[in-house]
Amino acid sequence: MKNKTEILNALGGTGEERLLLAGLLDKEQTCRTRGYLTHTKFLSMSERALCAQAVRLCGATDHALFWGGYEDAERGLYLFYPDYLDAESARRSAPLALLRAHKRKEDTLSHRDYLGALMGLQIDRSVVGDILVHDEGADILVLEDMAEFILLHFAKAGRKQLSLTREPIEGLRVAPAKETQGSGSVASPRLDSVAALIFGLPRKNAQERIEKGLVFVNNMPCLKPERLLDEGDKLTVRGVGRARIVAFGGMSRKGRLFLEFVKNV
Repeated sequence: MKNKTEILNALGGTGEERLLLAGLLDKEQTCRTRGYLTHTKFLSMSERALCAQAVRLCGATDHALFWGGYEDAERGLYLFYPDYLDAESARRSAPLALLRAHKRKEDTLSHRDYLGALMGLQIDRSVVGDILVHDEGADILVLEDMAEFILLHFAKAGRKQLSLTREPIEGLRVAPAKETQGSGSVASPRLDSVAALIFGLPRKNAQERIEKGLVFVNNMPCLKPERLLDEGDKLTVRGVGRARIVAFGGMSRKGRLFLEFVKNV
């Protein structure tokens, strides 16, 4: 188990990363010494991965969890919970609010439209979690202490009128992921080869995305194009999509490895 200074020196490559990690570790210490639930703001996938390493190094994995309001949330909070709570109780106690944006039936709005309008309120991205778009509008997860402000001021996305209601978290509308099955062959189960096949990218482009930290394996960034993948691994390429490896099969006559996968669309 490492102390705060050791963790910051090990993981804090930039000033922003050091600030993020220092805040995270302070929240953990407060939970441990004062005995109540603490939490970060909403974290991006990259921030989540960095915080996960810090949680492991400080020995807090037994009283910490990542939660964004539903399983497989992309953005969420790191929660630290005291001994008298278990993980499920901590999830129920998370300071999250669900706001439902209702649009007119004839209007078409995308995730980008809702997010852009929210950022137009001059609020920080870290107070807004996932935005789940559906036929009636969108379900928006926010920090509890920002809910009333957003309810009062969020009335438009672009030129399209909206109305907002507050809903119980249990009523969150999570659309089932639409998946397509695919298959192909790769020279090897390397991350760059597999990502290129699944997402239709030139291999050089896949390598560049990996090296820039835009590719995640099982929700953790991977900067190594040569990493070997296994059946069941989940891939995320930022701005492109998500996929899961179903199976590696036999070899082709040319020595290529057959691969089956499902991809979110």
